[in-house]
Amino acid sequence: MFYYIVLALGVVVSLLFCIKRSKGYSVNNMIFKSVSSLCYLLTAVFALIEHSSAYTYGSLIIMGGACGLVGDILLDLKGIYKSEEKTYLNAGFIFFLVGHIFYTASIIYSLKIKWWLVLISAVISVVIGVGTILTANMMKVHYGAYRKIVAVYVSFLATTAVTSVVAVFVSSFQKGYILLAVGSVLFLLSDVVLSNTFFGRGKDKPHHLFINHFLYYAGQYLIAASIMFVQ
Repeated sequence: MFYYIVLALGVVVSLLFCIKRSKGYSVNNMIFKSVSSLCYLLTAVFALIEHSSAYTYGSLIIMGGACGLVGDILLDLKGIYKSEEKTYLNAGFIFFLVGHIFYTASIIYSLKIKWWLVLISAVISVVIGVGTILTANMMKVHYGAYRKIVAVYVSFLATTAVTSVVAVFVSSFQKGYILLAVGSVLFLLSDVVLSNTFFGRGKDKPHHLFINHFLYYAGQYLIAASIMFVQ
């Protein structure tokens, strides 16, 4: 019961934040964002409490979500304290990257995915990461000094998405992994928007900020909810 209460409350809070975020960065918005992110983390916690048989999978998802919470705060600090922008942005990348390692590990461990499928997923993800950098000019995105960390981060982000899609087939379309796959793809799409917001020009308008955070929170809540349905 508590899972559904936290999920419903969290979705409302996060939606309100997405609307508020479209107005820009501020300390108040950062606090609001922290609460929103805490809500998806609590959703995962209560999902595991109600579905304790998914202990290892759920624990890894929670650790990934915790890294995301820290990353959320760091990225907002980047927008508030411009003089330390590089430090906060790099730290945000690192925490989200580690979070995706936990997400990917949860999939591999819970389904015991064969090593060659993991390898194929990793290769595809590296291609996506490198391709992101190589197509930057065509996409009118300027990564500058962040080219290397963007390539590495996108590779890990893509690994979660690709591996979660593989998991759908390996699990014979189990509901939990379908939710995870959709959530991971939405997370990936949110970072596509975020990339344009951070490194593009003229793509940080209110509707860009709203779409970015809407996709992000939708993805995180689906990833958290997947714990309830993983067998």
